[in-house]
Amino acid sequence: MSTEKNILEGAKNLFMQFGLKSITMDDIARKVGVSKKTIYQFFSDKNSIVYKSVHEHFSDHRSEIEKVLDNSKDSIEAMYRISKCMKMQVEAINPTVLYDLQRYFPKAYKRFLDFKNTFMRERMKIILENGIKSGYFRKEINPEILIIQRIEQVQLAFNNDIFPRDKFDFKEIHEQLFDHFIHGLLTKKGKEKYNQYLNEEHDA
Repeated sequence: MSTEKNILEGAKNLFMQFGLKSITMDDIARKVGVSKKTIYQFFSDKNSIVYKSVHEHFSDHRSEIEKVLDNSKDSIEAMYRISKCMKMQVEAINPTVLYDLQRYFPKAYKRFLDFKNTFMRERMKIILENGIKSGYFRKEINPEILIIQRIEQVQLAFNNDIFPRDKFDFKEIHEQLFDHFIHGLLTKKGKEKYNQYLNEEHDA
């Protein structure tokens, strides 16, 4: 692994574990085992490390979701597998990351918004429209409204003012919100298929 890549990986690990604002260049240098002078040979400042970290994170996340869509047999499997993918993502991230991103790193936060409001909306629209056509999702739903609802639900789970970490488990928040969302979409046929996936997951 190159020195630049090593620095970036070390910084990403610290950011995910402790949040963005609290981590210093000294912390990154200690984590990676290099001097700050070496870090500055590759990155102009902490902002540039945060931006590159966020950019790579969402590029990787985009590739994961594209792979899920390519390998899913139907819209329910796609929705279920994307939810699992997102669950793994949020479990690995300190809940303060999104708050720090929005407040202190506007350029990197814009990268997150581009991912959320463009890529995720487009892919979710395909899934919901296919689900309606196949009879798994109710034809009465308005995909555009429910896409926004679902995407904002995920971000809502990070809000410590609404879901204080001393009262709520982050993993449970995500699971409960998704369960409520998916059952609002499903037809009888869709519920049967969804329960099939749940049973397969349980037996695996």
